[in-house]
Amino acid sequence: MIGPRQETYLHTGRVLLGVILLWAALAMPDRLAALTATPSVPGLPVELCIALAVLCIAPYRLLAPAAGLIVVLVALVTAIKLADIATFAAFNRAFNPLLDHQLPGFGWNVLSTSIGTPLAVLSVVAVLTVWLVVMALIGWALAGLRVWPGPTRGAIAGLCLVAIVVSAIIRTSAPGAAPLEFQATRLVVDRTVSVIRAARDLHEFRQALAKEGSAHPPDTLLAGLAGHDVLLVFVESYGRTVFERPLYAQTIGARLSAFEGQIAAAGFDARSGWLRSPTAGGQSWLAHGTLLSGLWIDNQPRYEALVDSERVSLNRQFARAGWRTAAVMPAITRDWPQARWFGYDRLYDSRNLGYAGPPFNWVTMPDQYTLAALDRRLLAPGHDRPVMIETALISSHAPWTPIPPLIDWQQVGDGAVFDEYARAGDPPEVVWQDADRVRRQYRKAIDYSLATLASFITERARDDLVIIVLGDHQPAPLITGAEATRDVPMHIIARDPAVLAAIDAWHWGLGMTPPPDLAVWPMDAFYERFLIAFSQSPHALDETSTP
Repeated sequence: MIGPRQETYLHTGRVLLGVILLWAALAMPDRLAALTATPSVPGLPVELCIALAVLCIAPYRLLAPAAGLIVVLVALVTAIKLADIATFAAFNRAFNPLLDHQLPGFGWNVLSTSIGTPLAVLSVVAVLTVWLVVMALIGWALAGLRVWPGPTRGAIAGLCLVAIVVSAIIRTSAPGAAPLEFQATRLVVDRTVSVIRAARDLHEFRQALAKEGSAHPPDTLLAGLAGHDVLLVFVESYGRTVFERPLYAQTIGARLSAFEGQIAAAGFDARSGWLRSPTAGGQSWLAHGTLLSGLWIDNQPRYEALVDSERVSLNRQFARAGWRTAAVMPAITRDWPQARWFGYDRLYDSRNLGYAGPPFNWVTMPDQYTLAALDRRLLAPGHDRPVMIETALISSHAPWTPIPPLIDWQQVGDGAVFDEYARAGDPPEVVWQDADRVRRQYRKAIDYSLATLASFITERARDDLVIIVLGDHQPAPLITGAEATRDVPMHIIARDPAVLAAIDAWHWGLGMTPPPDLAVWPMDAFYERFLIAFSQSPHALDETSTP
């Protein structure tokens, strides 16, 4: 039988549990890096003092409802923080409820293919269960305050109010030195402001869509590329980090040097620069939309507004100037209605590229097959008009395992030859247990994509082909680190010296390595600068300024 003293101890322990859990929930950081950093004692959230004061002065009959309301508010704050943790880990930015409502679906696709569906389900269920259990425990524990006598609760409320006043005085006299923190309140206010700003920005963006992207006369539009096939290649997750982080730079630097030598032997030359992508870690279509529209597309609502607009894509500019247009998109596995905005004459996706081999986890087919199929279907001689092709190479997409070797192009065939490579090595759920191993696999994937491109240009490209290669975005912070820029490289490769002379005013670097101190263009700037470079006379090009 429990005596009065033991019962008091139990109730006190119950309340202390609620206070500790409430403290932990309010002080929880919003980034994974902070969770895994060297442990430190967090500051005391001012919201904790306010919540305790409210519960202590609330009438007896309202104490339980007040505790419930506090739990709801804390659940909202922790939900925002959990969303931020996931969004920072994947895209290196905070979560915006207005702009990112589709991210959970995208995130699930990447997570399930990276670590396997069973482990992904277990991870999500575990996080949700812990979150719900903690919220329930907070509510149950704080409701235990009603068994404390009024004087005790009044004393606690007084101490909480004194702590708030003292903290405010200290903060006023010595900013940054106050013992209380307003983290949760600041988070909610900042997120509310960001949603309001995003709504206003989206309204202004829709108005900007009414403006025409180019007014170049049809007779001079892209005249500098007349007679040339143009291949625009997005390389998945090919970012500046492979040039600057030592773990990748040695391997990729050697690959790019070999790339230069290979294409030079085949008569090609290259110019390279930097672009700043609107996204990082994923959502490649935002980068595609930005480059091909000349507008900054950094969120899903902007993208949806773009593809519903009359804005003329770069693909359509080529069509206006007489090119056939096509897309080769091996990552597309279902109907893609947004393709209408881009204006492709032909669209090849994973369902009609003729690939008979197995997928490489998320990657539907290896890059070498994509380029071989593209070559057979669109670059073979015999067409009366040149072609502009947009493609995305996806072997460098997470989970970066397995990676096939580069094989003889004559052996590629229908892709069945890749069967043994698709089943080689450890599956993603094994590889992704070791962060260092994941980074090594990323390096191997980028190296494979670049080696495949170099081989394709050397062995398959014809004299009239102009190749534009760029990264769509930087990989996730797991690969780059949290402080990485959003810069990606772009290379323009051609055998015709007149093509490269047309971009002399850009002052881009020679070869396949962009100078580290070269000015970085926002990706949307490329659209108009490209049209100017290849649609104006050489005299007009001399007056084109770089950003």
